[in-house]
Amino acid sequence: MTTRRHGGPARTATVGADLRLFLLSGIATVLLTRRLLASTGYPKLGGHGTGLHIAHMLWGGLLMAAGLVVRLAFLGRRARLCGAVAGGVGFGLFIDEIGKVVSDGGGYLYRPAAGLIYLAFVALVVLNRWLVPRGEARDERARTARAADTALTGVVSGLTDAQRRSALGMLAGSTRPVDVALVRLLECVETAPERSRVRVPGVLRAAAVRARAAVSASVAHPATLWVALTWTLLQGAALLFGVGRDLAAGRLRHEPEWGAVTGLVGCSAVMLAPAVAGVVRLRRDRVRGLGLLRASLLVDLPAGQAFNFVVNQFAAVTNWLIGLCLLVVVTGALHRARQEAGGVQCGSRPRKASRVSALS
Repeated sequence: MTTRRHGGPARTATVGADLRLFLLSGIATVLLTRRLLASTGYPKLGGHGTGLHIAHMLWGGLLMAAGLVVRLAFLGRRARLCGAVAGGVGFGLFIDEIGKVVSDGGGYLYRPAAGLIYLAFVALVVLNRWLVPRGEARDERARTARAADTALTGVVSGLTDAQRRSALGMLAGSTRPVDVALVRLLECVETAPERSRVRVPGVLRAAAVRARAAVSASVAHPATLWVALTWTLLQGAALLFGVGRDLAAGRLRHEPEWGAVTGLVGCSAVMLAPAVAGVVRLRRDRVRGLGLLRASLLVDLPAGQAFNFVVNQFAAVTNWLIGLCLLVVVTGALHRARQEAGGVQCGSRPRKASRVSALS
């Protein structure tokens, strides 16, 4: 029996985890490579005086090819993890030398390269957000494909209890023959052996649980939110004031990246406007105010930080990490404010109905 195909390509069941591992491997590779080369005086791998230079872009391409071959040739969770790590490390080594590709004289230390590397990873983050499905797939074929992908991985590597429950949940209530067969397969697949799981001592596991609880409590604390709000306002205002002061004093006369400085100032001004509006509206409309503050941070992280990397090179990593922490704090506060607003609305309806019934 033939069926009509519709919809886009189905995502794998582990697309989110695999792409995050790829991204983290690539980011760590770029930072470690830059740190190592800077501390060793930027050595060259090749013959001295012979004109031979083996750029690490070559090793990056080879590692990306190796990761692709692993994903194409082998089945199982380990193959996917190895392919994601190898591909991420290879991409990091490859993109790290983008300065040699886009410039004719700047070479590896071409200053805009840092911003281009940052934008490349921003694009991958956006791609990750688009590829990772939100909630349960609407198309029954997509749900079946993801469950089948989990089952196939389990045939090779076994399934954890969480993986089995997730896959069975995708097929719950379906009477299609293929889904019924997949349910039987998922129930028959062996449980992942203990040796394939990461063994964490009980002391470390308990410490990790306590640390996570402490971080969650500190992020949710009202004082943390006000620190984040203050920092968001001050960083934009301080940058505008600092650039204006240096410009008036003539210290920016020989700045090599005037375009990046201009872009950084423009992004700071654009970021500051919704941040100020958000703080003003915070007491009257908490959800709207936090939404404006989050919007200001979303302007800074993709665009403003790209110019920041061009101006300050990889010293901008610290400011980028601070921006990520601010976004986490504000996003968490916005999520809680929306939940509270929804609870108030739901709680107000019964009282209104009871008043009407009493009057009648």
